Amino acid sequence: MLLPSVEVLATPEAPVWAFVLGIMLHVFFLRVGEWDLATVRLIVGFWATIAGLSVCLWLRVPQLQHNLWSSSKTAIALGSSLLAGMYASMLVYRAAFHRLGRFPGPFAARLSNLWITGKSIQRQDKCLVIQDLHRKYGDIVRIGPSELSIVHAAAPEAIHANRTTCVKGPWYNILYPLESLQMIRNKDVHSVRRKTWDRAFGSKALRDYEPRVKGYTAALVQQIDARLGQPVNVTEWFNNYSFDVMSDLAFGKSFGLLASGGKRHYFTETLHADMGNVGRFSHVPWLFPVFKAMPVLNAENKKFWAFVTALVDERIQNPPKQPDVFSWLLEDYQALPHPTAQDRLNLQADAHLICVAGSDTTAASLTCLFFELVCHPDAAARLQAEIDDYYAGTPEAGQNHLALSKLEYLQACIDEALRLHPAVPGGVQRLTAPQGLQIGEHHIPGSTVVQIPTHTINRDARFFAEPDEFIPERWTSRKDLAIEPSVFVPFSTGRYSCVGRQLGLMELRTVTSELMRRYDFRLVPGQDPQDFARGKVDAFTLACAPLQVVFTPREQAK
Repeated sequence: MLLPSVEVLATPEAPVWAFVLGIMLHVFFLRVGEWDLATVRLIVGFWATIAGLSVCLWLRVPQLQHNLWSSSKTAIALGSSLLAGMYASMLVYRAAFHRLGRFPGPFAARLSNLWITGKSIQRQDKCLVIQDLHRKYGDIVRIGPSELSIVHAAAPEAIHANRTTCVKGPWYNILYPLESLQMIRNKDVHSVRRKTWDRAFGSKALRDYEPRVKGYTAALVQQIDARLGQPVNVTEWFNNYSFDVMSDLAFGKSFGLLASGGKRHYFTETLHADMGNVGRFSHVPWLFPVFKAMPVLNAENKKFWAFVTALVDERIQNPPKQPDVFSWLLEDYQALPHPTAQDRLNLQADAHLICVAGSDTTAASLTCLFFELVCHPDAAARLQAEIDDYYAGTPEAGQNHLALSKLEYLQACIDEALRLHPAVPGGVQRLTAPQGLQIGEHHIPGSTVVQIPTHTINRDARFFAEPDEFIPERWTSRKDLAIEPSVFVPFSTGRYSCVGRQLGLMELRTVTSELMRRYDFRLVPGQDPQDFARGKVDAFTLACAPLQVVFTPREQAK
């Protein structure tokens, strides 16, 4: 009975039936659900099937017996026909019959996420690519087969508010099997773990962290004092500062970047390289499991996570005298009656998240704030005057961060820098519920990946007058310039909003107030501000180009 069925596979008609089978696989099976985490299993399964079929043909088909190469070629031809049918069906469906067909966008983007990925690799300023697409196609642009970029006043509320029906999209699987708080897609699981993080960044915890923030701020000031009158790459030094703070809060010790005078560190160098890859390949999350499964190519990834594991183990064995963020997470972990291997992986992922989420974003925000201040001396002078008045009239000025939070113009400058240079330029990914989502007059179909491009929506003239200009007064005395301020959500909103917001603001306010009251500063002669603006990289989080600044002491500094 087996012989006739196997012989059919060697007939001239067999590739045609394989092609039809490929179409059926796509239409009835692969078209539904998410397959990103199954990529490796699918690839291995396909080639295992080809190998098994080759042996079967070799053993059971008379004309192919004793010729394994011929049977292998036949099996590969059948597999190729199946793939051709599957991809042909996929391309026709995406181009002509997909549920997102009515939304405009580049034709190539309808067919594959490789289009937007290619743009990301080619230019590394995907946020500007997306901005150009919205200028051409309108508020809703199809940037992938099942992905929409949305710029609409109602979008932040609909997609990110607490009552939204949207969930996190497939991008959040890229660290699998590690699952930090940021990567949790299940809302109930996220809510449970978020409670621990909320305590870790509560008002009491922040008071414990404040001395560390001030200590590293003082170390940063020392390094600038040693370089007065000389070019200082503030991009690099703000990175050193933010990573020292967050490594202390995550691992119980800093990386020593400030103390070493800016010496490179393995963690930060590897992390920046990884974030570059995340930015380039964020629209093809299926590629990450493949990369991690490939020997040699995954060697650096394994080395990095072994390094993180060693840091976590060392931190567990050497608890600090003062609680840090990791203290709260460790307490929660140790309270588990029977911690699993997955629980341990999640603890390592959370330690990594503390260091990453609070460093790259803070460093980029500080750099962009000082870029705007150095380009707008009037705003810098007004901010210095506010800070001078504060220190002159507040005996405990350097002792209480809460007092700094009441400086109106300081917060306005921070907000305006965050508007022009959002820490996550492309926004974060969400997936609509099966019933779809209503945004204004637009209905978004279910199971659609949606994203609000932060850079684009923050620079839309419908929402902010003179959108490309640094005008802190739009948040104070000229609120008419903020036409639709609700779209400005620099720390996101809803259940997935940034848990470390207050710590990040503490760092921004502390560093800015200290540097502004002590120094005057200017760009290094010959540096074109546009070089910095053009050199920013959308690596999921914003990566800044070098910004060379000369600091000089202020005569009235106190």
